Amino acid sequence: MLPELVRIGPVAVYTYGFAITLAFLLGILLAEKRARRVGLASGTIWGLSMWIMIASLVGARLLYVLTHVDEFQGHWLDVVNPVQSDGRFGIAGMVLLGGVAGGTAAAILYIRRHQLPLWTLADVIAPSLALGIAIGRLGCFANGCCYGHPTEAFCGVVFPRESLAGSHFPGVPVLPTQLFESAWGFLLFGFLLFSERWKKFTGFTFSLFLIGYALFRIWVDTVRIYGPGEFLVNSESLRVTVSQGLSAAMLVWGVWLFFHLKGKAAEIPARKRAPIRRVK
Repeated sequence: MLPELVRIGPVAVYTYGFAITLAFLLGILLAEKRARRVGLASGTIWGLSMWIMIASLVGARLLYVLTHVDEFQGHWLDVVNPVQSDGRFGIAGMVLLGGVAGGTAAAILYIRRHQLPLWTLADVIAPSLALGIAIGRLGCFANGCCYGHPTEAFCGVVFPRESLAGSHFPGVPVLPTQLFESAWGFLLFGFLLFSERWKKFTGFTFSLFLIGYALFRIWVDTVRIYGPGEFLVNSESLRVTVSQGLSAAMLVWGVWLFFHLKGKAAEIPARKRAPIRRVK
């Protein structure tokens, strides 16, 4: 694993942070190219992306704090202070779904305020979201976080003892759920681009992203390790993580959105057809 790319004294360039930065940059460049193809003004994506980036980071950090409250007891300034109370430099600890939720909310507000075509833009940025997840999870793997249950399967990975996974399971192979999610992100990215050959309505690509990511996230959380504060329900008979709850809501929204927008698109040609009047 490689949690740090470069370190100069107390300042380090973390692999996770680099992966997130790269994900944002490539996602923005891709979305800008796609936006031009649908006739959106140059620069639209850059303005929107700045708000999405800020809201995504805030949302990801906020959800992490809410699900790890005990970690900040007695030193709440660590939530936002880049100089942590233990002397480390940088803010570590984010939840991807919090970023997706924050970024989506910011995008909708920005689009509404600037009177931009909501679902056209949503379709433009959907593949970038899948690509961002794929790249970001590679950063998680390098960092040794977001790991799965111990396993004897061939795909098990032994993480270094100084990593989060290695400290909890020293010398024990665990499921690399980060790589599972990264691989799914790349597959979803390709699928979204390919599926646009059959696109019949705006919102098509975005709704497929919601459905595709939510289904996988609900599954992968069944084999991933979570702390006590990260469950909505945690009993012997039922375990539901916060991320699974958010993913379930995402799935319902995605399915509803797909059929709702498809139905609206089907109504437009019918409305345009003029009634036939008979001359008596």
